[in-house]
Amino acid sequence: MRRPLLLLAGPLLLTCALSACAKLETPHPELVTDGPHSVLVGQAIQLTVTTREATDDGYHWESEAPAIATVDDSGQVTGVGAGETTIKVTGASSRLEARHVVVVMGGLAGDGGVDPNQVPYYLAWSGSPHADTTAEAFSHWNEDGLVPASCARCHSSEGYIDFLGGDGSAPGRVDAPAPTQSVVRCETCHDSAASSLTAITFPSGKQVTGLGPEARCVVCHQGRAAGRDIDAQVADAGVVGEDTASPALGFTNIHYYPAGATLFASQAAGGYQYAEQVYDSRFRHVPSFDKCNECHDPHTTRVRWDACATCHPGVTDVTKAWDIRQIASRNQDYDGDHNRTEGIYYEIQGLRDRLLAAIQRYGAERARPLCYGNAHPYWFRDTNGDGTCNPAEATATNAFAGWTPRLQKAAYNYQLSRVDPGAFAHNAKYIIQLLHDSTQSLNTALSVPFDTSLLVRNDPGHFNGASKAARNWDSSETVQASCSRCHSGAQGYRFFVQYGVGQLVPETANGLECSTCHENFEPDYDVFVPAQTWLPDGKTVNLPGQDNLCANCHIGRASKATIDTALSAGGTPRFQNVHYLPAAGTREGTLARIGYEYPNKTYAGRLTHMGGVQCTSCHVPGKSNHTFRIQDAWNERCETCHADQSSAEQIRLVHLSDYDGDGNTAEPLEAEVEGMAARLLTAMRGVTNNGLCYNGDVNPYFFKDTDKNGTCSATESVSANAFAPFTPALVKAAHNYQLSKKDPGAWAHNFNYVGQLLYDSVEDLTGAAPLNMQRP
Repeated sequence: MRRPLLLLAGPLLLTCALSACAKLETPHPELVTDGPHSVLVGQAIQLTVTTREATDDGYHWESEAPAIATVDDSGQVTGVGAGETTIKVTGASSRLEARHVVVVMGGLAGDGGVDPNQVPYYLAWSGSPHADTTAEAFSHWNEDGLVPASCARCHSSEGYIDFLGGDGSAPGRVDAPAPTQSVVRCETCHDSAASSLTAITFPSGKQVTGLGPEARCVVCHQGRAAGRDIDAQVADAGVVGEDTASPALGFTNIHYYPAGATLFASQAAGGYQYAEQVYDSRFRHVPSFDKCNECHDPHTTRVRWDACATCHPGVTDVTKAWDIRQIASRNQDYDGDHNRTEGIYYEIQGLRDRLLAAIQRYGAERARPLCYGNAHPYWFRDTNGDGTCNPAEATATNAFAGWTPRLQKAAYNYQLSRVDPGAFAHNAKYIIQLLHDSTQSLNTALSVPFDTSLLVRNDPGHFNGASKAARNWDSSETVQASCSRCHSGAQGYRFFVQYGVGQLVPETANGLECSTCHENFEPDYDVFVPAQTWLPDGKTVNLPGQDNLCANCHIGRASKATIDTALSAGGTPRFQNVHYLPAAGTREGTLARIGYEYPNKTYAGRLTHMGGVQCTSCHVPGKSNHTFRIQDAWNERCETCHADQSSAEQIRLVHLSDYDGDGNTAEPLEAEVEGMAARLLTAMRGVTNNGLCYNGDVNPYFFKDTDKNGTCSATESVSANAFAPFTPALVKAAHNYQLSKKDPGAWAHNFNYVGQLLYDSVEDLTGAAPLNMQRP
């Protein structure tokens, strides 16, 4: 009797799906080679070549390493010395090129077999899961005699080559069953079709391009299902409602070792991604250790633990790797167990346990108790209600039924987190988001919900891969040049600070990367400090210490200079957005002139602060575990001078006047700025006959207040209802108002400067000194 197909041996996934495939292209001119990929020293093999969508009257053959193999004008290859080389063939007329990898084996062993010492990487490969003929991945079909075409792609060399079109057939499908126990051989990965692969289409239909050798791995390490398959099944079944059970619904298994789906995250959409949520993109590690074949030895498939130890001292095997927790996540307790020091692996494990508990309570509340087992189909009826699957329960005849759409989605994500055992390294944050969202979804449907208030989904600030700052460009998968300096990891930033202009970056990022701010890694982590800060008008300044590093993204994108230039050019006055978190511009005051400074007025310069005037004086990287949040370093950095406050927002100190005119001289400075900004918005509404409203969450922020109630409703906050017309005075005032809103710490960064801007804007609009307000 056939054994059930369980987890495949080894760390490399072998999947069957035809829906997830390598890039398929429309016909185009190309050369296609055929023939063996291995030969013994002194023996010969014959290669052939075909020209497609073009014409050739002959071919030129060339060996890239004649000391290993030679080739004659007919394509006959002769082994010369042990090793691996590439045979290149060029069409005489078309000038098209193709390459064919050949492995030359040194000689025969005494028993007539291949001498492993003479075959490149033979010993490394022979001990790998790829070479294990007894593994379930290659022996599951032994009783049938053949691997079916639907599974041959990743369970045989012949099927893999057939799928990529390396055998001369059309790519994207396997045309015939393949032999059993046909392991991953040299020619599997070194066939010319595999070697030239640069793009992968995932089961979700999403395509990732620009890949290198790692594409060969992802062909099989992508899973055979995606979240959209669940939606399709629900739609086909005609099920209405998240909690409606139907016999037409069943468990969808992503399949085994889907490392590529985890790694590429929302680019692959392998998990079930809830419609109302935003998900991280591809996880970028560090240079030279960012691809499958850079972290895993391509022949043994083992992780290169010796290289990992450079940045992760003491990590010598996977159990040590479970303890890894990078500094950016050390303030986050994702699974809510009050442990922020455990490895990220254990955070995922904790969240997975919580999800399983929610799944089982959901089933129990509907009189359909279920349990999870390690054999197909994985989910079974928990007949004794003890929460575990015993051998009598974990049988196909006891498979769980009564699936609802909500339960399908949660079970799918639970399985994804289990069948990729390296998920904690491939893309921990994506898995955390999937587990978190699945748990929260189930919790909303429980009559006795769990307390999930301690669960954490996203990282703060610079490392929040689900934020708009990181994900705004996902629809195009490119970050335009005008935005890439601060929204594309290290690539766009490094280019901008050198040249003062942006470049198109062909991949979105999950926030800042280590290499954005650091020149190197363990043990020094030297900080990269640009030579200057670029102001919005193209001029540069050199700020003290390491502040150029922060200021190039926190200086703003509009200023007095850009506004004056636009107004002097004529045409219709338009609002200019200072952009988000322009803290360095606020702090520098009139030295940077990020605010609109009015003639015949004096403005505060750079902030002076006893605790230090550099960005990192208050936003301390090390003390805050790189969250850069004031509260995470408050006890060590701020309490000495601000012992009477428990948070930065309560600070008042030396500013004693009633600046916003509300009669309260004891409220925090943050409230004073909010009050002054409110006075300015009132003045702006006054000069527009109450025709203007503001919504700080929706671009372009200022809209027509059609009902004149002072707030922007959802129907008003649309681009088609953007406020117009702006006058020059209104452009200047709106800019200063936006600055006070988009720098939420303006009251701390430079209260005097932002207060002066708000006061002067009210005065300019109304033509008189603001009643009861005080100019700082």
